[in-house]
Amino acid sequence: MQNTSCTNASAAPSAEHGEVIGVGYFRIPAPKIEPLLDFYGKTFGMKQIGCILEHAVILNVGCTPEEATTNRNVRVILDNRLTPVDQNPVAFIVRNIGRVVERAKDNGATITMEPLVARNGNVVAKFLDPSGNRIELIEEGSDKDENLYLIGKG
Repeated sequence: MQNTSCTNASAAPSAEHGEVIGVGYFRIPAPKIEPLLDFYGKTFGMKQIGCILEHAVILNVGCTPEEATTNRNVRVILDNRLTPVDQNPVAFIVRNIGRVVERAKDNGATITMEPLVARNGNVVAKFLDPSGNRIELIEEGSDKDENLYLIGKG
């Protein structure tokens, strides 16, 4: 069966008509912000770049807080007003997925799916962060030997 949902879509509106140009942020439930701030910092190298009153902190990727602040990619907000539920997983695009999974384990994640090569060639892994949020990791891998994704290989 062919997926036709994209072929039937109308053209994206132009700038003068208003257009979506990207995703600004996504919120992750964080009943206790400090442990998750530590987890996302150690696991993904995220830096705190701001806060929203007392209920949320804003994170982004960068080698320094300054670099993370100027990074125009999607930001992550840890929000203590939300509670983990069976939400759609948050997906992070990564490199060296095996090492990221090991770091997540070392920092308190519960691995629910070890890295595996999907039919499209991407490598996918899943885990629960320390607060129970479902996190998915994706590494584009259609042009790579699947052994490269195993720790200590390649």
